[in-house]
Amino acid sequence: MDRAEKIAAIRARRAENATRTEAIGTHLADVETALLTLERVRADLLDRVGEEPRERLSALGPGLRDLADKIALERAAVDRALARLRRGTLNIGVVGRARQGKSRLLQSLTGLTNREIPDGSGRFCTGVPSTIRHFDGQTYADVYYHSERSFVDEVVGLYYDRYGLGARPVSPRAFGASPLPSLPPDRASNPQAESAYGHLRAYHDAFPEYGPLIGRASPERVGDDRIRSFVAQDDPDGNPLHAFRAVRRVEISTKFHQSDLTGIAVIDLPGLGDTNLGDSRVLLAALEDDVDLVLFVRRPNPEGDGIHEVDVDLYGIAQSALPEIAMERRSFMILNHRASVDQDNLANAKSFAADLEKSPIRVAGVHITDCSKPEQVIAAFDPIVDYLLTTIDSLDETIISERVRRRGEIDQEVRLLIEQSSFVHQFAQPGDMSKLVFQELFRQTYENLAGALEDLVGEFRAERDAPETKLGEAVAAVLARARIDDGIPAADQIARRRNVEGSNIKAFSGLMDEARSHLSRQFLELDESLNETVTHMWARLATALRDPGELGHLSAQEGRAFLADLSGQIGQVRLHGPSEIRYALDIVLNFGLSYRGFFQHRIRPCLDGMSADNPETVRPDGDSSPKDVREYLDIAYQEALYRCEEALSGLLSEPNSAVFAIVEEFRDRVLRSRRTAEEWDALYWRHRSDVWSGEFDALAAETVHLQMWNEAIERLNTML
Repeated sequence: MDRAEKIAAIRARRAENATRTEAIGTHLADVETALLTLERVRADLLDRVGEEPRERLSALGPGLRDLADKIALERAAVDRALARLRRGTLNIGVVGRARQGKSRLLQSLTGLTNREIPDGSGRFCTGVPSTIRHFDGQTYADVYYHSERSFVDEVVGLYYDRYGLGARPVSPRAFGASPLPSLPPDRASNPQAESAYGHLRAYHDAFPEYGPLIGRASPERVGDDRIRSFVAQDDPDGNPLHAFRAVRRVEISTKFHQSDLTGIAVIDLPGLGDTNLGDSRVLLAALEDDVDLVLFVRRPNPEGDGIHEVDVDLYGIAQSALPEIAMERRSFMILNHRASVDQDNLANAKSFAADLEKSPIRVAGVHITDCSKPEQVIAAFDPIVDYLLTTIDSLDETIISERVRRRGEIDQEVRLLIEQSSFVHQFAQPGDMSKLVFQELFRQTYENLAGALEDLVGEFRAERDAPETKLGEAVAAVLARARIDDGIPAADQIARRRNVEGSNIKAFSGLMDEARSHLSRQFLELDESLNETVTHMWARLATALRDPGELGHLSAQEGRAFLADLSGQIGQVRLHGPSEIRYALDIVLNFGLSYRGFFQHRIRPCLDGMSADNPETVRPDGDSSPKDVREYLDIAYQEALYRCEEALSGLLSEPNSAVFAIVEEFRDRVLRSRRTAEEWDALYWRHRSDVWSGEFDALAAETVHLQMWNEAIERLNTML
């Protein structure tokens, strides 16, 4: 199996693992929703119960909120794992402090130059992270810009928070237009703070040059000649560039020296070692979400060097991004060997490699390589890729196993919470009087609801065979417009078309197709009136449920939005099986009328005569004049329009018939189906204190919340 086949197989296995991991995320989301419901009910109960249960409910609060926070964090970890598994490439992140040879290594590996991957000495050239993937074609890049929110949150806002500059700017425009706050006196003499403030000042001073790019639609595709202008801090002549300040990331596609790296990508991260606050954040985010294997690049000083604190710190950042996998399983070290006439760092590179074994830094392998020489870089990169292909399944399984383990821990904490909540059952029994009051109120309301639905069915039945007024008006308007605007060109334009096509027959055929398409397009506008018919039905049905059915308290919405809210609040109203009421509501919510689904298949046969291939179509011959050709087109158009008018005139009542059928079906589902009365009973019982607030006392209100608590606990039990 060659590399390409191995990479394809790994991607297939990742897709399967993504499905497994997605199920974990779905479970956690369901548990989180149930816990948030439980917390809401607990907060409501505090003012409705006696002193002893209130104290015990209060004691549950911190643990419940803490568990919900843990689940939120774990869901974020699952999302990151899913992003990793769903990626189209296996990514190797190239990490290093500035001026260590990282950009030279990437140039040697990919065949790109400093036009696309900036390098240099004395400055921090790379301004944004760049993902570079092997692509057998012309080099290009997709540029992703900061949104207004991400620019504030991830770039300038960091400086305001870290150095006490006051409230963050509300938008990039506000940042650029307002004077820059001064450093507080207690920070002004701090060299690091002054250096960081200088970076912020550079963002502020250059804002007019890059500000218009923030929020631009992404990605923007650019050619290789423009890539550097979006990723570099200066051009090859040393002149400053500022577009990178508005760029979040760049994805470059180019042809690597090695043709078997399809599916492999390398990520060029901004060099660390500066006081630009965004660098560490960018590095950490990339290592968490985008990188499968880390490649550290270090150039030992020829005059003497060793492992410094900054090296250990950089290694620690990388380890913290994915702590469940040891760095020695997912990282390599490239020691950049540079030699000149008077200096050669080879000896210090070898010494550095030996010192690694005695340091906290542990990697899977070390290569001493001249990063400026493609043949050496490729020789070092090949075994690194082979290692990745060999170990990636194990690394993925480690990540997934950690997510499975954390799910198990969370489920165990949920079980403990359920045990601690068992005392609520002691005071969760409804009072007898409360039940008697409910039974009488429910009987009256159910009768009113049933009567309203029956009346509504009768009203729609009476309208069933009548033409739909709005549709009739819309059809008349379309036909009138179609008579005026036939889309057929004038004779002189037809003459030019004949000259281009070479004959009357060819010109006639094309013009006939265009006229037919023009006429067909006119009728698509009937969708609006059909939608009005359905919207009117939703409004009348919602009114019956909201007013006679007294369910208006469940939603402040109208029409379809009210029906959707009601469907979402049905809850568990059957001991076994799904709710018939919710099923009926969903049928109504998903009902729609459209021209394409209702009329189009009946209109299209009326257009058959507008085809040059139709044997009944009168066609011009070689001697026909442009005026004759236009007359033939007009005859076919008018005949087709007449047939459309005839067809539509017999269909105007059909929308009313369809609406009647769906309303009658709804009535049958919610009133005539087996045991739906029991569903209504359960629904109204749950919401009794809201539906009939004036008739229920505090005990009834307390009971409904306790019942909701029990249901939330039962949902949690079911999930486990």
